[in-house]
Amino acid sequence: MEKVSIYLRKSRADIEAESRGEGETLAKHRSTLLKVAKEKKLSIVKIYEEIVSGESLMHRPEMLELLKNVESKKYDAVLVMDVDRLGRGNMQEQGLILETFKKSCTKIITPRKIYNLDDEFDEEYSEFEAFMARKELKMINRRLQNGRVRSIEDGNYISPNPPYGYEIDEGKDYRTLKPHPEQAEVVKMIFEWYVSGLGSGKIANKLNDLGYKSYTGIPWRSSSVLNMLKNLVYTGKVVWGRKDIKKSTEVGKVKDTVTRPKEEWIIADGKHPALVSEELFEKAQEILNKRYHVPYQLENGITNPLAGLIRCENCGASMVLRPYPDKDHQVMCYNNCGNKSSKLKYVEKEVLAGLAEWCLQYRAQWDIDNKSKRKKSKLTSSIPVLEKAVENLQKELVELENQKNSLHDFLERGIYDVDTYLERSQNLATRIDATKVSLSKAKLVLGQEMQREKAQIDIIPRIEKVLDVYPKINDPAHKNELLKSVLDYAAYSKDKSKRNDDFSLRLFPKLPKQTLDS
Repeated sequence: MEKVSIYLRKSRADIEAESRGEGETLAKHRSTLLKVAKEKKLSIVKIYEEIVSGESLMHRPEMLELLKNVESKKYDAVLVMDVDRLGRGNMQEQGLILETFKKSCTKIITPRKIYNLDDEFDEEYSEFEAFMARKELKMINRRLQNGRVRSIEDGNYISPNPPYGYEIDEGKDYRTLKPHPEQAEVVKMIFEWYVSGLGSGKIANKLNDLGYKSYTGIPWRSSSVLNMLKNLVYTGKVVWGRKDIKKSTEVGKVKDTVTRPKEEWIIADGKHPALVSEELFEKAQEILNKRYHVPYQLENGITNPLAGLIRCENCGASMVLRPYPDKDHQVMCYNNCGNKSSKLKYVEKEVLAGLAEWCLQYRAQWDIDNKSKRKKSKLTSSIPVLEKAVENLQKELVELENQKNSLHDFLERGIYDVDTYLERSQNLATRIDATKVSLSKAKLVLGQEMQREKAQIDIIPRIEKVLDVYPKINDPAHKNELLKSVLDYAAYSKDKSKRNDDFSLRLFPKLPKQTLDS
């Protein structure tokens, strides 16, 4: 076949296998399918790699692009591990996928079968497989949910991580919590401080001043304290079903989260001991209900386009959004470290400007380097030359190591006396060190050159695409996803004397590993 694309997507089982250390799934599947392509003499023109695992088409951008190209009849076939990798969501989406392939006369190829949907038998067979995959998914979800509910009702703690103040206590037929020897008293102290009139922000500052660390080792924040004050687990209870979390049907939005009414929660007596009395907990709830707190939990997805991207230059903490009902939202650090807040619109504008500047500078540097190379050589790339240099140095190093090993044989066999052995050994050691230094330098230069080429074909176009698309969308979650695709983080700094957009922002693009002051 002349034009075939490959579609790769992880399943839940694949993700579980990766967590057990069984290797990266997409890489293994890519290798398998490329082997199939070689055996079947298929011409692969495009590989789609879905890095997210989701049933809904709305959350699979690579699948959406593939369907668009299939509809345009760009491919003779699509190669996948199984038909259900294309989708096992609801009937409507499965029907859409199969109908798109059928109308465009595009075949579906798996390692064990070629499906031609124009053929009545193949069409019925593929529909049956899709139906069984959907039923299997529902059964798996139902069994998982029922098992979790039973475990909660038995008093087990099933969340992966323990809350602050506890440790996981796990046995053959139970999974519960036990008080942490150092943190348990801190939990009691937090509740007592709060009911005594100390606010969550002041409690966080006090804990930091006293040297107490959170589970993750980062400084305490007001939001961390509020989370603890609302957690029923500290009264000896276990809770399930507090939130209804579903995959969103909106493009660019990952999930819809709704807090259920308390009467719908599953609350059971846990097997673990309480750290605070129910009376103390209820007093804290009464105070909480009377006070206004900065929203610390996103009930319906991301509302801050810069979420997780801006770090405080002073203390290293992630900066958060401080919303206001009647004025511009602020980006601020909760740690009272002296870093002044700024309006979200200023920081967002500076992030985009910094990315644009970084892109221009990197492209300019690339052009300068390329012009210099073209003057010196007719080669379009220096990578083959550098690879050969590395290979030669590695061979030289192996040869020197072999010579070093031979010295012992020559000494034992009496060919060398001790003085000769020492002289030759010293000489070889010097040459080995010099070769290792040369090899390290050659590898560094090769890595930099490969990084430049990768940036030219990958990173720069990616950043340019983000800068083009970003102003055209309104959804904060989608904007956040775009920025995170090209940016590790940005370090923010602003003195107390500065005003408005007078602040420093250092960008750390994902690749290459270098910084840009803006």
